[in-house]
Amino acid sequence: MMVAYLQRPGNQAQISMFVAAPAPGHRTVQQVVEHITAALDHDLGVPALAERAGVSERHLTRLFLDHLGQTPARFVRTARTEAASQLLVSTELPLSAIARRCGFRSTETLRQAFLDRYGTTPSQHRAIHGSTS
Repeated sequence: MMVAYLQRPGNQAQISMFVAAPAPGHRTVQQVVEHITAALDHDLGVPALAERAGVSERHLTRLFLDHLGQTPARFVRTARTEAASQLLVSTELPLSAIARRCGFRSTETLRQAFLDRYGTTPSQHRAIHGSTS
């Protein structure tokens, strides 16, 4: 189960991919998105997603671009990064456990995803946004 803020603290972006975007208008895309968000620690490469959806990799990429404005790989990375962000601020799990739970191969991959998305490291993100209770 994943927790997503409906309204985030003032120093965080207010938009989350889990609450901001309407459900995809295409059934295949919707099913793949549901699988991604429910199975972040699984193989979510385009070949595996396309096989699961019963379409070619190229067709799945076209569907994602048409309906979500991004590739399946970009969507997966964003979903994993946002899930990791939520775990960082809501738990005391070590970075290695968060990385594994969210499907990153290593803490360095998690770190790079955070730098790309938030401009900060996971440790800095936790220090700034983590609960003080």
